[in-house]
Amino acid sequence: MVHDAEYPKDSILVVGNSQTTGFNPINQQFGQFFITFILLKETEEILDCAVSVTLETTGRFIRGLFVGRRLVLDEHIVISDVQNRYFGSSQKAIIAAYRDAIKKYKEVMVPKKIVK
Repeated sequence: MVHDAEYPKDSILVVGNSQTTGFNPINQQFGQFFITFILLKETEEILDCAVSVTLETTGRFIRGLFVGRRLVLDEHIVISDVQNRYFGSSQKAIIAAYRDAIKKYKEVMVPKKIVK
């Protein structure tokens, strides 16, 4: 069976989670906020991302804040962009989910001890 992979073999998927305010439509629909990142494992370049939002336009805008950036190395730039360009009620949730994804990425990248 042949599959056409949409993403390179050296890419990984990392999900960041956070909470939104109780009155946020995202919280009503999903129960929490999450961002899924597809990135190159070694360079941490973000190839794609998707977010749990209720409007497609919002998702595209948020995606534009991340794609092409490096997950860890560009943290200050990304957070500054979110704070200065995104004025929706889930701004803090975006930053928290992003930081959660960074934490998970760092855990994945820690060399594993080989048990003999």
